[in-house]
Amino acid sequence: MKKLAFLLSFFPLISTASDYSCEQEFNWLKKTFENNDAGFQYALSQKGEKNYLEHNKASLKAIKNADDISDCHQRLQQWLLFFREGHIGLSLNVEKENNASVHNFNKTEFQQYLNNKSKEDIEGIWRLPSYTVGLKKEGSNYNGYVIESTNSKWQPGQLKLILNEENDGTYKATYYMADHSIRHVDSVDFIDQNHLSLGNNWLTLSRQNPKEESKAEVLQYVQLMESKTPLVKQLSKETALLRIPSFSYTDKKHIDTVIRDNLETILSTENLIIDIRGNGGGSDISYEEILPIIYTNPIHNVGVEFLSTPLNNSRMLKFIDDENFSDDDKKWAKKGYKTLQQRLGQFVNLDAQSVSVKKLENVNPLPKKVGILMDESNGSTAEQFLLAAKQSYKVKLLGAPTRGVLDISNMHQVDSPSKNLTLHYSLSKSLRIPEMTIDGKGIQPDFYLDSSIPAYQWVSYTRGMLEEM
Repeated sequence: MKKLAFLLSFFPLISTASDYSCEQEFNWLKKTFENNDAGFQYALSQKGEKNYLEHNKASLKAIKNADDISDCHQRLQQWLLFFREGHIGLSLNVEKENNASVHNFNKTEFQQYLNNKSKEDIEGIWRLPSYTVGLKKEGSNYNGYVIESTNSKWQPGQLKLILNEENDGTYKATYYMADHSIRHVDSVDFIDQNHLSLGNNWLTLSRQNPKEESKAEVLQYVQLMESKTPLVKQLSKETALLRIPSFSYTDKKHIDTVIRDNLETILSTENLIIDIRGNGGGSDISYEEILPIIYTNPIHNVGVEFLSTPLNNSRMLKFIDDENFSDDDKKWAKKGYKTLQQRLGQFVNLDAQSVSVKKLENVNPLPKKVGILMDESNGSTAEQFLLAAKQSYKVKLLGAPTRGVLDISNMHQVDSPSKNLTLHYSLSKSLRIPEMTIDGKGIQPDFYLDSSIPAYQWVSYTRGMLEEM
């Protein structure tokens, strides 16, 4: 696949709400998606036209009852969920008023209350990126009030998160994002008494001033999961670890730098663990420097075909003017634009062949064995990396099945005529379809690490396995 970014994080332009019609927004969304999304017809063939018509009828009825643009946005998002889980989205570009109430939460009194408790539990003062919150049990919920924040939109006393205990003893969370919008989190995991993980490594909370220190193994896990940049650790004389939190295009320079600075160590160590847990994707070029380290034999990569429409093809023009793209990439984009424009309405393979084969001259003697840690958060480019890496005889995949959002990819975006909404959709479809689909299934690990092995022990478990093999 050509070096294009899979954008998973949306950064909408903010505007002020104007007069709108939710039905008009829906009509625009439906027409634009049907005409331009590379996965629309594929989803229709999988789910059936009758089901789609019924879905449209139900959605239109719901849309007519929308109270305001924010409510309309939520209902339109539900319409989109019919098609697939990943590489799709709808952003609301209306600035939200900060209506979050400031509660009477006294840190000093709460700290005194905690000091008098004989045993630590969920109640406590917790740190997370940009915030310190006090988790206090009120009724059946644990409410997290802001104590300190580096975000000017948040004040002490405002409610940042709510933990709800389910009937089966598990927890779910309601989390208020930086702009006070709501994110519902279906999984809350207790790493140990001092650390909580929300949304499968999406967010980690660490207890402030714990009465009992955490194990070194837990602290290492939290460090790895909280790290926003790649890093290398020497775990033992026989094993090194490379942590890659993201394959974002902007992270490529950091990945390349950490590999270059530690290449001598990596290539002189018997075993290598590559930890990509929580890595949601990015750009294929971000993992290029990793492949020579683990390479043993030619790597086959099945390409994609792009749906050619005037709107879709306009992205190529943006690439030509993008200073972040190399001259070679700009030449590719210019040639690709011309080819696509000549075949409007068709799926077009812009590469010479459907399958590319990457051959390298050298096979490094070390590392001899490579274990890659993967989980349910891995999607898009992270899955593309795993498909490439697992072709090496050195590599074994360990962990849990991935998210399964790779077949329909290469994202683009367009604003609605009102500018209230931005549609994020996909331009390409994998040529692996239908023989080897990933969407809805995920990539399976060679070694499934079940619930009897806590996530914080995955590194030590993998290290032990590699060193004993």
